[in-house]
Amino acid sequence: MEVLIVGGTGFIGQALQKALEFSGIAYKILSRRPSKAHHVYWDPSKNQLDGSTLGSITHIINLAGAGIADQRWSKRRKEELISSRVDSTHFLYEECSKHCPSLEGYIGISGVNAFGFNDSLCYHETHPFATDFLSNLVAQWEGAHHLFDKLPSFSILRLGMVLSSHGGAYRKIAAPMKFYMGAIPGSGKQLVPWIHLDDVVGFILHVLEGNSVGLIHVVSNNSSMRDLTKAIANKEHSKIILPNIPSVIIRLIFGEMGMLLTESLRIDHAKLTQSMYKTRFNQLSDLINEKEN
Repeated sequence: MEVLIVGGTGFIGQALQKALEFSGIAYKILSRRPSKAHHVYWDPSKNQLDGSTLGSITHIINLAGAGIADQRWSKRRKEELISSRVDSTHFLYEECSKHCPSLEGYIGISGVNAFGFNDSLCYHETHPFATDFLSNLVAQWEGAHHLFDKLPSFSILRLGMVLSSHGGAYRKIAAPMKFYMGAIPGSGKQLVPWIHLDDVVGFILHVLEGNSVGLIHVVSNNSSMRDLTKAIANKEHSKIILPNIPSVIIRLIFGEMGMLLTESLRIDHAKLTQSMYKTRFNQLSDLINEKEN
């Protein structure tokens, strides 16, 4: 097995690299600025890729995509969010068709924000897409992944909020807590589907071992924003002493992107629960007890 990671320098990609090395699995990483022996140059915006070393690639893990919560969603940013996922995957498919004769497996990453926001429903994998921006983004993203669905092994992992004290959304929420400036967004009652980083990486390795799952919600639990924020404060040895941040203020600060903090979403994760993979982090108390490494 030799794995090609697309988007390998991000939050999930860096953790995945460590896990592959620990497991003794060879891998290469596509990079716009290759600096190591296992880096392979590509720039999908210019339709450029050095395919000369990809002949032995057997599996692709596609994590590509600009950060959803890194910037306000201007028209230009929305185009970038789509292009960095959809256009890059189309280009990847074209190049792999030419340079990867040994390819037998594909894992595409997606998100659970595909249904709009309505926590009166518990959305499972077969529910139809909604029509808001995030739902359209996920629909196009997964459509691009499906270019690879004729391979013997094909999976799309819809991730909830990926949590770990080492980065990602956790660190953004935790940042003001060192000054006791943390606060609960919105009412605090809104549900947040989440998964721990270790379980994301563990499940990816599980799929690589030959456990193709098709489309699956990779979520451990749905917790309220209040409980999640307080759990992170507890982990950071801080307290929430400020009042909740009104949704209207969040919308003024973050624009449309603020819905990620204020709106509620309940995701069915029975397919993951019933799989052979058993998640390690299932309650927020597991996050609090996460070991530092």
